[in-house]
Amino acid sequence: MGIKELFVVFSDPVRLKIIELMKDRDWSPSGLADELGLSRPTITHHLNILRRAGVISCDKKGKEVLCSLELTVFQELIKYATRYLKEEK
Repeated sequence: MGIKELFVVFSDPVRLKIIELMKDRDWSPSGLADELGLSRPTITHHLNILRRAGVISCDKKGKEVLCSLELTVFQELIKYATRYLKEEK
């Protein structure tokens, strides 16, 4: 996925809130739905977009699915952004 597509992924406030919550711990889809006051299908939709973009990964742990951030995407964004920073002299 390219940078342009990642910016589209990050442009949604619900997805940004999910990312913010995941910075501290892994979440289940039902836990996110409860925390954000949204339906499980809505959360699943946003998680699928984040997963396809490589922003999160979801793994089944017993009967539960837990989702976590994939930091490599953020590292790539930092590399992209630093190309445009000028060195201070």
